Amino acid sequence: FPELLFEAETELCSVLCCTLLRHCGSSLVSTRSQATASLYSLMRHNCDSESSFARIKVQVIVALSTIGGGQKGGQQLVNPEFLRRSLKTLVNYSQMDESMAGTTFPDQINDLAVNLNTILIDTVKMNKCQEDHYLLLDLMHSIANGYQSSPDLRLAWLQNMAMKHIEFGNHCEAGMCMTHASALVAEYLYLRESCPFLPRGCVAFQEVSLNVLEESAVSDDIISPSEDAMCTGKLFSESGLVGLLTQAAVLFETVSIV
Repeated sequence: FPELLFEAETELCSVLCCTLLRHCGSSLVSTRSQATASLYSLMRHNCDSESSFARIKVQVIVALSTIGGGQKGGQQLVNPEFLRRSLKTLVNYSQMDESMAGTTFPDQINDLAVNLNTILIDTVKMNKCQEDHYLLLDLMHSIANGYQSSPDLRLAWLQNMAMKHIEFGNHCEAGMCMTHASALVAEYLYLRESCPFLPRGCVAFQEVSLNVLEESAVSDDIISPSEDAMCTGKLFSESGLVGLLTQAAVLFETVSIV
């Protein structure tokens, strides 16, 4: 059902990618094999229907960032070593697929595997410093800053940081993370279509903190986000922005009550 999975308005694709990735990191060989084959099939269908698998690529990277950044108390939500094996199998599938020979598809799969391995390395680093809250959050901040030109991934890591701050009882800091997330979404909504009732990008939030100007879109490559399936998740919408702002307000209110 490609029209159901690959429509910009639906989150089914995101949920499916997240579920498959979790199973790709399973300790059971049979589960891992089926999940890897299913993920490859999903990418192939996306490529066949849209002449690229940009949508799946973005969803998979965001899913792994969410899984890796969402670990609590040192508990790994996915096994890095087993997932690496699945990624190698994914690359092998693309190289052995005769119908994709002579296309850029195998190279794109390989690039995706490299990106996912980078996230796995960050996840391992995070797992090693779970006991040092300051070091962990500093690392997460550094990871988020590394995705300045990838709004979907930066949004995922801003949310990861917010959840980690909440876990540690830092509600004010969590509120600032959600404010940055709101500014980021507002920036791309403003670039997509200027509406009089929406914030005029991240500059509208500088009264809260001047640091939100970090969410400014500065690269020509990301001025048209929809062309590479970027900024198509449900949070990059009016309702998504309202939800993020509401979360930020609730967190700040929690601080004032305490």
